[in-house]
Amino acid sequence: MKFSRTWTQPGFHSTGVQEVAIQTASQPDVILIAALILCAVLPYINTLLNGFVYDDNRQVLDNPYVQNFHFLPQIFGTTVWSFVGMQGVSNYYRPMMTLGYAVCYHLFGPLAYGFHLVNVCLHVGVVLLIFVVARRLFEDRAIAFIAACLFAIHPIHTEAVAWVAAVTDLEVTFFYLLTFWLFLNMARPRGEISPRVKLAGVASFALTIFSKEQSLTFPLLATVYEHFYRDDRRQTKFWQKVRRYYEFWLMDLAYVLFRIVHLGAFAPQVQLSRIGWRPTLFSAIALVGQYVEKIFWPVQLCAYYVFHKETSLMDPRVVAGLVVLSACAVLFGYLARRNRMVSFGMVWFFVTLAPVLNIRYLAGNVFAERYLYLPSVGFCWVVSWAIVRLWKSLAASRPVWRRSVAAALVVVALLLLVRTVTRNRDWRSDETLYTETLKASPRATSIRENLGVVAWNHGRIDEAEKQWRIALKLNPDSPIALTNLGLVYAKRKQYQEAERYFREAMLRKPDYTDPHLNLGSMELDLGRYDQAEWQLRAAVALSPLVPACRNKLGKLYFKEGRFTEAAEQFSQSVRASPNFKGYDGLGDVRMRQNDLAGAERAYRQAVEINPFDSHAHFGLACIAQETGRREVALEEYSRGLETDPNNQEAKNAVEILRAQDAWAGNGAKQ
Repeated sequence: MKFSRTWTQPGFHSTGVQEVAIQTASQPDVILIAALILCAVLPYINTLLNGFVYDDNRQVLDNPYVQNFHFLPQIFGTTVWSFVGMQGVSNYYRPMMTLGYAVCYHLFGPLAYGFHLVNVCLHVGVVLLIFVVARRLFEDRAIAFIAACLFAIHPIHTEAVAWVAAVTDLEVTFFYLLTFWLFLNMARPRGEISPRVKLAGVASFALTIFSKEQSLTFPLLATVYEHFYRDDRRQTKFWQKVRRYYEFWLMDLAYVLFRIVHLGAFAPQVQLSRIGWRPTLFSAIALVGQYVEKIFWPVQLCAYYVFHKETSLMDPRVVAGLVVLSACAVLFGYLARRNRMVSFGMVWFFVTLAPVLNIRYLAGNVFAERYLYLPSVGFCWVVSWAIVRLWKSLAASRPVWRRSVAAALVVVALLLLVRTVTRNRDWRSDETLYTETLKASPRATSIRENLGVVAWNHGRIDEAEKQWRIALKLNPDSPIALTNLGLVYAKRKQYQEAERYFREAMLRKPDYTDPHLNLGSMELDLGRYDQAEWQLRAAVALSPLVPACRNKLGKLYFKEGRFTEAAEQFSQSVRASPNFKGYDGLGDVRMRQNDLAGAERAYRQAVEINPFDSHAHFGLACIAQETGRREVALEEYSRGLETDPNNQEAKNAVEILRAQDAWAGNGAKQ
């Protein structure tokens, strides 16, 4: 395939050349576009079979913000986890992610397929933008095409594409590239600016900054490009250059002020606040080496890397980072002399990587593969330039050399493709993901806790206890492991020991909802209503939007005959997030209040959410029986017995109804 250059000459372009260049850049060859779409889609087709894993269940299925658009103010005015209450206070602010989830939820419902499809489509969009931007920057379709292909199949991107919760990295990269492409095309001769293109760029950047904090690096990148890389930099005056990017700086400032005003601080919670700035600097240097190593050798991939802070300049990982930084500095100097624009790829890589090097403001998983999704764009540009340069340098050599290089490139591409496809399988289910992660990172406490939850949900109590005990040994202060071990003892009816673990978890983390909820539930089952109410009210106070807390407190009030208060709790539960247990409870209350119409509405809403909700079907059957609709009653009892076949009360009711039908039939014959 023959590649042609889009631009004809470097330096300042006349109006005619500029317009032709932009027009050409916006109409790439159809074959290349089709090939890029194939390269982007093919490695990730198998992700469409994956389910929700890791944080997906809580961020999507259990998130009231996702299920109802009337929470839009909370989506943009609070952090991602604010819906779980006080324990959700963090520096994790991703309104575009949550808004995207809400749109997907209303399009596809609670089906993981639709969310994975959106991730793949965003990945395709990013790949196409890389091609368009690279062709505009390097004036070479070959470089642009190879860079986009490399990005499409690189295994380091599997976490970002295969994991629903990583959509934020896809979003920020898509809008970042789109904003940069608009920034490139806003310039006109003699320092002029296209107002419409500038407005589009500002709008695109607004979406970028609400996607992820890495977006805040864009004004710096635009400034560097404008003053050191743009073709007309020598013909354009300083203030004319500033006019092309100053709005982006103002938007950065406005965003930071917004975070401070609405969230109380730019980062309300510093995750690793006890770490000083000296270890922070050393750790950042070590992380650079780790990221560069991982992008060049993406063989052993892991969903959770345990962080070890660096305390000395002579630590091996710090030394490795310094070596990598020195090599990059030498390479940058070489590229700046040989091909100035290619060195911009390195600027892109390090500028966009910088925000994820400050360990004090990162989550527990300080190093994450998805953090490379945006920076790796620059890496792909540099590598593609090197490949094209090597290919051209062999033009005068014997054909066997070019054939050898081509064969080697095909082999590498196939290896990258295969690694991507096989890695996607690890993200298929929680159990698969956690098991594979622990093989690579056995000291990952949170992953062990999650694997224990998977075992618990499958009824493997001993296995769950084993994982939680290992997690507690690794982190004796873990409130999650303590709470979960309390559940184990409660299951075995060792209630005093269970209470001890629950209360220990409360001491470790007073604003953690689960120990209050679980202890309250245990007290409720034991009939100790006063103690149960105290704990359940505490759980509701900590997490007012979590349906499980409202439902348990409503159940307590129902048992005590406090029907008005019970109805209020169940109503609040379904208002926060429509759930069948909340509607079941509301239906039960209405039945006790002799409001059959209200009860029927509640039960029907329950079965709409969960068609296999036997409790709601039995409730509807009772109402139908009370109102003389025997056929409807029989049908509802039958549906309920499909999932609860041992319900003797329902069986007796069915026998009575059938006997009545038989008696009525015999009477009619007589």
